[in-house]
Amino acid sequence: MLEVALSLACIFFAIYLIGKWKIFEVDHLPRQVFHLMFIIKLLAALALYIIYTRFYTDRSTADIFRYYDDSAVLYSAFTDHPWDFFRMLTGLDAGNASLQPYYDSMRNWYNTDLLFNDSRTMIRLNAFLRLFSVGTYFPHAIVLCFLSLLGLTGIFRLLNRLMPGRELLLLLLVFLLPSTLIWTSGMIKEALLLFVLGALLYRLECGAIPGSAGRLNSLFLLVLILAMLMVKAYVFFLIAPVFIIVWKYLRKDGPRISFAAVLVAVWMMTMALASPHITGRSVPELIADKQAEFYAVAERDHAGSIIDVHRLEHSWTDLIAEAPSAFFRALLLPLPWQSHNILMWFSVGENLLILSLLTLFLFTSRKNHAPAVLAPLMALLFFGVTIFVLSGWVAPVIGALVRYKVPGLVFLLAGLSAWSYRPWMGMSFWLAKVRKG
Repeated sequence: MLEVALSLACIFFAIYLIGKWKIFEVDHLPRQVFHLMFIIKLLAALALYIIYTRFYTDRSTADIFRYYDDSAVLYSAFTDHPWDFFRMLTGLDAGNASLQPYYDSMRNWYNTDLLFNDSRTMIRLNAFLRLFSVGTYFPHAIVLCFLSLLGLTGIFRLLNRLMPGRELLLLLLVFLLPSTLIWTSGMIKEALLLFVLGALLYRLECGAIPGSAGRLNSLFLLVLILAMLMVKAYVFFLIAPVFIIVWKYLRKDGPRISFAAVLVAVWMMTMALASPHITGRSVPELIADKQAEFYAVAERDHAGSIIDVHRLEHSWTDLIAEAPSAFFRALLLPLPWQSHNILMWFSVGENLLILSLLTLFLFTSRKNHAPAVLAPLMALLFFGVTIFVLSGWVAPVIGALVRYKVPGLVFLLAGLSAWSYRPWMGMSFWLAKVRKG
């Protein structure tokens, strides 16, 4: 009963915030649309919970329970040893030897790779939420549903400015694609990542408004950048030049496509040259070693969805040659004959939807529908493509591949839809039909 009461309180508070916060003010869309999106996300979180309690009952490998269960160990110090709890939660003096027994009791504390993902961030977040949830699970899931809704709304707002008159299409692409819906509706890293990504885009939008609170907005941006670096640092390094291009667009500077291309190229070259000095390894080494790590973990855990792909070498030539195959693996897998459980068939259905959308975009594209703001859209498309390629490079396990590509999925499809337009894609078309009656 306590979990039900806390869950209802979280739901009603989130609905109240959706009705009040400015981020949910979007032209041609009533706030009730975002209430509906939130309810749909809650249903997706419930479906995910049922899947992981009915079909995949090993909590130690269940994505929605791994960090939640480990956080109980960290939280156990709160009552008896609050200083230990504070150090582990904040990371201050977290390497002290006296804390080792806590770390040894967790399954995922040492499963960390700061560049690609950091499990400790999710464990700490869950431990913090336990201060209010009294150890119940669903309030955690509801908080993450709301946070990811905030992030997705930030992404929606930007795309709606870049491609006005396509609200219905963008609602589908941003909120309702099956992978985005299911993998951002629970205690999963992708939910937190999409929150940070969308919040950054929204704070850029707020900072571009004349008279906005510059210092406070800059502080928000700094905190969000640090959060992204802690969750999945590689996403920040890939999208950083996109932020600059979007910022110039929001400031009415109208960046040219040539400027965007040069900026992205210079940034990528700088990151490639800086990688050995920052990480001690070149980019090809980082990616090839990550793929080898995936193989080792998959073979150790007897992963059912492992696929045999080209083993990457520590060379740029090998990476570039494998890039097209990596992209299409991320786009098309799993194929029907590779599906052996409910989540795999779920992904097959989504792939059919994506291919249908790409076909629709192809046959409804016209040169005279080229977007006026080509530079930021192409920059976002580039980000989506690089996420797909990177996912295909490093993840030889279909279950991981499906989730790794989530941050890039909406930007890939939105960018590819830029030349496609039909009046029924927008809300005003249907409102006019209703008025005609």
